[in-house]
Amino acid sequence: MAIQTVDPAPPADEPPAPDLPEDDLPTTATRYLSVGAYVDSHFRNRCLRDVYHQRRRPVAPSYGFDLGTVLWHCLRARRLTIWRDASIILVVGLVAYLDWRALVAVGAAMIGMGMTSPAMHVAGTCYRRGHLIEDGEAAWRTRLAVAKLILWAAAWLTLAVLTARILSSAPRPIADLPHPGIVGAAIPAVVLLFALPCFFSLWRQKRIRNFASDRPMPAAGDNARLRDINSQRTANTVIYSNFEPFIGSGDVISTWGFATRLVRKPHDATGVTGSDEGRREFANPPFTAEEIVSYVRFHLGRLTAGDAETTIPNLTVDDRIFLSAGEHGVRDLITGPDRIAEIIRNPTQPARHYLVCQVLAWGGEVVTTVHVHLAVQGRSLYLEVTTTSMAPCNERYRIVDLEGGRGPRAWVRAIGSGIRETPGTIAAAPVHLIRTLADMAGPRQRSRRRRRRLADRGAMVSVRQLGTEDELRNFTQRKDVLKFRRLIEIRVYAHVLDFLDACDVDTTEYRARGASVLNVGVINNGESVINGDVAGTSNQTEKAES
Repeated sequence: MAIQTVDPAPPADEPPAPDLPEDDLPTTATRYLSVGAYVDSHFRNRCLRDVYHQRRRPVAPSYGFDLGTVLWHCLRARRLTIWRDASIILVVGLVAYLDWRALVAVGAAMIGMGMTSPAMHVAGTCYRRGHLIEDGEAAWRTRLAVAKLILWAAAWLTLAVLTARILSSAPRPIADLPHPGIVGAAIPAVVLLFALPCFFSLWRQKRIRNFASDRPMPAAGDNARLRDINSQRTANTVIYSNFEPFIGSGDVISTWGFATRLVRKPHDATGVTGSDEGRREFANPPFTAEEIVSYVRFHLGRLTAGDAETTIPNLTVDDRIFLSAGEHGVRDLITGPDRIAEIIRNPTQPARHYLVCQVLAWGGEVVTTVHVHLAVQGRSLYLEVTTTSMAPCNERYRIVDLEGGRGPRAWVRAIGSGIRETPGTIAAAPVHLIRTLADMAGPRQRSRRRRRRLADRGAMVSVRQLGTEDELRNFTQRKDVLKFRRLIEIRVYAHVLDFLDACDVDTTEYRARGASVLNVGVINNGESVINGDVAGTSNQTEKAES
């Protein structure tokens, strides 16, 4: 049956993508994730090991940030780390060659400095809890802290005595000959050894300062791998490896779906009897799945451009195919229009079509994505809506815009951090350098038997999800996610309803099922009850709001 009262409009009339104002460009998440490349070695190494060097896997979609820029800064931070670790190893070798006794002194100093940091923490704990000394539990904890301080002082004293005895009883570097020049050369080498981590910390602070919100975004470099990664941003197919297909878009906070029969509207005011119910059902659906998807896509697209009261800011609506990499079949990142139409008409293969409605808020830090799936099968219409939410970046990465993140206090903190991290940096330099070089060599090869069983080469890691704490910072962010989700859901519901009405389909059953989801927020699918409201974190569940 042709649509009579509602015109879905041809694709050529679809509104253009919205032009984002300069202040609304999603650069905030890019800035903070770039900062994370310098302050978080675990994040940097995961990005390079599991994304940049995985040339045989597609990258996960990059929502709300520029993946190429973040990976470039990961590469830059890693290069400095390589120079730092190589320099430390070289200086340690030089100290050992000039005077091995100096190397013993270096080891003793590293052990002592390693004990100093926890001792200072204990001292601060004693000071903060001093006013609670009358309390039994607080007094016990304070005595324990004092005992730790005494043990730390005794360890320092014992270490100094043992080191002095070793150095006094040890032979000279070369038999019976004083070599003040060699010993004198070892002293600057030791100073340089302990200065290298501080130099790295100061350089890191200099780089971090450039990502402040009141500064222009630092330019990123380019190479062949980054160009290949950037070319995947235009892909309309997501090839995923994990259980959930929505990699890169955050945690699933809501999912619901229902089927409704396609039956004709009753032609009399009193309704129909039970015997007439079967005759009301369409022998053939009055529309195709492609027609209803085009209709919903067009009308959702009208929310992307216009006045503030008629649009949803920073909303995009795209067709996207989700394909499991663990299944057989073609795994192209670009799916043509004909293939998309076939997937929409016959959603029985591993590939699935979704209308992806995405809203970027808070500079790209908060991303709300509503995935809409429509199918016409079994003379029924199936509607499925799944919402995902991406929380802001890790709080550590926001240091540049927090109080004390720049200026003299930041430089002093950088020096203190370098001194505090010196023992661990020196001790771990060989291990870090070997691991970094191994990562640069590419993914480790598995046995031939193992490789034959591995057909799964989909995206496994999302850089954006690696850099988030899965927590919304405040109440407003949580309500923004809920607001955008509700706005899109109600428009999807309304557009499907208008389309069914125009096709002379009885919408009584559709309205009843939709009300149970949109008004109550809970749908019982016969196996489990799924909450329809938004959660503040991936481990929380909010009560449904009516």
